[in-house]
Amino acid sequence: MNTKKLFYKSIIWQAIGFIWISILSFIWFGNWINSLSFSLVTIVISLFIYVVYEKVWDKFIKK
Repeated sequence: MNTKKLFYKSIIWQAIGFIWISILSFIWFGNWINSLSFSLVTIVISLFIYVVYEKVWDKFIKK
């Protein structure tokens, strides 16, 4: 999978994750500002970890 397609795929996946993380963290924090801040940080970190994971996965699968 090329990097551009992988990046778009990961953004869509992270958007879905942002929604459910926001809802769950709202239940935990009870505050939308804290919930959205936490969710944003989590999603940004997860986005880059996912891209690295996919690149490593492709290297092992192609061998």
